[in-house]
Amino acid sequence: MRDNILEATKSLLWEKGYDAMSPRDILDRSGAGQGSFYHHFRSKKALTAEAIEDIVKERIDQFEAVISGQGSLRERIDAFLDQRKEALKGCRVGRLVWDSAVKNADLRRPLEKYFKHLERRLAEEIDKAIEREGLTSLVPSNQLALLILAALQGGFTVSRACKCHAWMKLSQ
Repeated sequence: MRDNILEATKSLLWEKGYDAMSPRDILDRSGAGQGSFYHHFRSKKALTAEAIEDIVKERIDQFEAVISGQGSLRERIDAFLDQRKEALKGCRVGRLVWDSAVKNADLRRPLEKYFKHLERRLAEEIDKAIEREGLTSLVPSNQLALLILAALQGGFTVSRACKCHAWMKLSQ
């Protein structure tokens, strides 16, 4: 039952966000009773903290599987985006930064971890691509990585606003 509650919370965070998600929503989605909820988790905030940690770990693992793979950096970034079958819901992690709950350090910390990880790894892969291709860059790789990350997150926002997946393809 604990896993059902956790999975329901992860899904609801993506669909509704923290503020709009109620314990009743979690119970309804998971099929758990109120006693099960409080047996496994002290509060909605404690459950959410664990759910966010899980989401971040899953997304970092998925990112690493693709970014460490074969192909050009652009192809690997596109492949990472192609994993997101429900892009119109936005980024599972990026969506959470707009909830008021992330003012709480325990809930914000994993989000920071996620974006810092992606930024660091993109910078590393940019450096490798520059070295491999013998290119030069006028922009430091960490700044370029941050720009790419901001563009990706902006792409999710625009895709969601326009209900159009085309915004999410770098090659278009």
